[in-house]
Amino acid sequence: MAAKAVLWIISSYLMGSIPFGLVVSRLLFKQDLRKLGSGNIGATNVMRNFGVQPFIAVMMLDMAKGVAAVAIGRALGLGPNLSLVAGLASIMGHNWSVFLKFKGGKGIATSGGVIIAAYPWQVIVATLGAFLVMVLITRIMSVGSISGATGFVVSTCVIFRGEMGEYWLYLFVAVVGFAFAVYKHRENIRRLLKGEEPRLSLPGRKGTGEVKT
Repeated sequence: MAAKAVLWIISSYLMGSIPFGLVVSRLLFKQDLRKLGSGNIGATNVMRNFGVQPFIAVMMLDMAKGVAAVAIGRALGLGPNLSLVAGLASIMGHNWSVFLKFKGGKGIATSGGVIIAAYPWQVIVATLGAFLVMVLITRIMSVGSISGATGFVVSTCVIFRGEMGEYWLYLFVAVVGFAFAVYKHRENIRRLLKGEEPRLSLPGRKGTGEVKT
């Protein structure tokens, strides 16, 4: 069991490391996403440069990495806790991809996949709700992402209150996920504090988006 768990956790990291945003930009648009817009490999930069449909595709693929890490871990008989660790490994892979010299995206979609696969529906609704409400209000993706990460921690605390002895790992992953989100959005936070963070908009034409995210 230990060997199986270690192998799957490593595999989950490698799976999380697949930069789908970069793959889509190269295969479909013959461009390097890292040289466009913010240079980030995530779905938001895909949308700003290539439109909504590629954004949806990349977002779903990035989410699938988190879902698969947890779901396949459980199918392998690793149990909820080790499967959750595999999910965390997939987020780390997305954020610090071995295929990109340990650079990567911001982990929001992959974290969402882990939440969907591993957490109670209340946590899913609270996290997604916080993200969507703040994006709709502010039209700033970074505000939505950080709000969703905050909702993740708060809702996990509420749902598992009184049972932390058994479910402490769920809170630990939520806190680590929040820390990852804040760290990866540190430049966005600096721009927010200066009032310079751009609002969500689509590019005027494909491949020319220059708005940082």
